[in-house]
Amino acid sequence: MALSEAGKLSLRQFIAVGISLTMLGLVLASFANGPHSVAIAFGIIYGTGDGLCSLSTYSLIALWFPWTHRFHVFSVTSLNVMEHLGGSIFNNVNAKMCETTLLGWRGVFRVYAATLTCFGLLLLLVFGNPPVTSSDVRDKGAIKESGLLQKPAWSTCSKVGIYGIWAVAICCKGFAYGLPFVILPKHTIDLGYTEDEAGYVMAIFGIMGMVSEALSSCVGDYLKGNLLVVNLVAATVLIITNIAAAYSTSLTAIFVYGAVCGFSFGCLVYFSVNYEIMDGENVATLFMTMRISEGIGNAVGPYFAGHVRDVSGSYFTVFLAIASCFGVFALGTGVLIFINKWRNFRGLELMKNGS
Repeated sequence: MALSEAGKLSLRQFIAVGISLTMLGLVLASFANGPHSVAIAFGIIYGTGDGLCSLSTYSLIALWFPWTHRFHVFSVTSLNVMEHLGGSIFNNVNAKMCETTLLGWRGVFRVYAATLTCFGLLLLLVFGNPPVTSSDVRDKGAIKESGLLQKPAWSTCSKVGIYGIWAVAICCKGFAYGLPFVILPKHTIDLGYTEDEAGYVMAIFGIMGMVSEALSSCVGDYLKGNLLVVNLVAATVLIITNIAAAYSTSLTAIFVYGAVCGFSFGCLVYFSVNYEIMDGENVATLFMTMRISEGIGNAVGPYFAGHVRDVSGSYFTVFLAIASCFGVFALGTGVLIFINKWRNFRGLELMKNGS
């Protein structure tokens, strides 16, 4: 982001670098002969490329469709519509492809390298050159939507406090968000059900996530100004759902958990919510805080879940940990909503005193 703002590299160039690293990582992973080489090729090289593509794509779409655009939330959120379905459906497809003698796991890596390269090049052609090159321009446009209220200026201490609250909330959300994808298939099998039934659960999880993500994309622009509230409601539902999942053992209950959890995941607004936290200011910094904190949570979660299952033999504690982390996320979101309400109240007082 610093290089982009300084004019050293454009976001399109960052996407091109990301695509190159993605292809290189997948190709090298197909020749790997051990866990360390896979970790370097897939984890580091491919992971870096995927992160660059994702980060730059969000930022580039925000330039084409700034906060004041009537389709801002729709355009940015639509990136995630297929994510849930892909993660749930293609896990089973990948397993089938790896079992075939024609491809094997090495061939699957190469197929994905070719596929993602083609889609990446198409991405570069579609986006073209964005009309705005500075995030400050779109941030100011977001501030205008708050009306004529003269709100108190953000002090350095208040900015640090907001970043800290957001970092902790998103770190906990990242920890809890990725775990159902990791533990749900194994949890289903541990309860005595088949691998196919576990696959069906994940399919329901992904389909409901895609449906709710599509719904959020369509109605999100009508909810501008209340996206933090939407996240708070979704997090509350996830708290209740994961507490119930810890005590549920029937296959029906697992399907219900997958459906409700997947739908709630899709309702969590991702990029656009950063515009509401500080009235459109410091969006790039808030987004980077989100990406880094979420990455830390995503990295820690699977290790924690695996260790708990190795020690206790079940995921009971993990479900309660997921609920607790969503509780911290909900608390942090609630604090940010309260701060915004307080600033609005102070703005009204300043208007009255000024008149």
